[in-house]
Amino acid sequence: MRLVRFEGDESQTIARVPSSQVELTHFRNVTNSVVQDALNVWSDIWGELEGDVACGAAVATEDDKGFTPSCGWPAFLEKMWVLRQNLDFLSRFSRQ
Repeated sequence: MRLVRFEGDESQTIARVPSSQVELTHFRNVTNSVVQDALNVWSDIWGELEGDVACGAAVATEDDKGFTPSCGWPAFLEKMWVLRQNLDFLSRFSRQ
């Protein structure tokens, strides 16, 4: 399919539907970008938890202060929200 404009006796192609290969390449590029963003956010979150995690399992701290992220709770929760949004986008995008 293509969009054509006619002027007098001549026609000009304005736009074409992208080929399957172009659509697949675009899909891969968008997916790769969103996955990389999600991995970066996960890395930031993991870095916050690193002191309280050993062998992939959470370890309770010995003091009663509890966990406080070095970036502060607002920034930490924003990172969690961004991670959730990226994963939600990937889920919906891959179902299209």
